Amino acid sequence: MPSAACRASSVVFRAIATDSLAAASQLLADVQRFGLRMVEFRMMVDVEGGAAIDFGVDARPDHDPAVLCSRFARHPALRSVEIVGTSAGQS
Repeated sequence: MPSAACRASSVVFRAIATDSLAAASQLLADVQRFGLRMVEFRMMVDVEGGAAIDFGVDARPDHDPAVLCSRFARHPALRSVEIVGTSAGQS
């Protein structure tokens, strides 16, 4: 039986957005639609309405981070999405 300390891997992405609110809502909807659990969300808005959005999700083993990255990046309000960090699950 897994202990409470046993957790899925966490993956952190950074998205660069041209429209901060449109991009944030699209990313949040994708996280929910893909059945992921959000563990962090930070948005640094610039004066022109764009933003850098850092968000982390608990990624299950059946979700390849590179595939998730490409799926997040398909939105027109995003210039780019990249993986900026991961942490292995603990046992």
